[in-house]
Amino acid sequence: MNPEDKKAALNILNFLCKGATIEGLNFYGLKLLLSETETNSEKINGQVYLNIESDFCLYQSMPKEIPHQNELPKLDLLESAKLLCELRLKKITEVSLHDERPHLFLTFDSGEVLFIWGHHQDYESWQVGSTYDELDEETWLVVACPGDELAVWGAEDVIGL
Repeated sequence: MNPEDKKAALNILNFLCKGATIEGLNFYGLKLLLSETETNSEKINGQVYLNIESDFCLYQSMPKEIPHQNELPKLDLLESAKLLCELRLKKITEVSLHDERPHLFLTFDSGEVLFIWGHHQDYESWQVGSTYDELDEETWLVVACPGDELAVWGAEDVIGL
């Protein structure tokens, strides 16, 4: 993972997610809908979302080690939705990425941590962005790409590179 891409991704992820609460769940795939925050409400007119396309789990606190993929629960759509519904109205207090692979960690005010596996050779693992709004002149999106890469779109003042 390119260090500059990781830094830019973390800046955008924090801008979009930190301070947001989980407002809903879209059942076309697994897409969490996040509230606006004090820092992003002036710049974003669309819905902020987290699209999960890989294995994930919810820890009671930050894990000491990154789990292996075969250690993550194999959940069907119903089990996944139930688990994500437990995050309803919880506030995101911290966002982090693994150093080598784009595994995503979202820490909530409850201390719980949503861990999303970020490695796949052929497919995207997750995306965080804002739905397109005709008033927006900027695209807001972070994608965990195949081969442990990150793609980032956002305003230059937020990206910070």
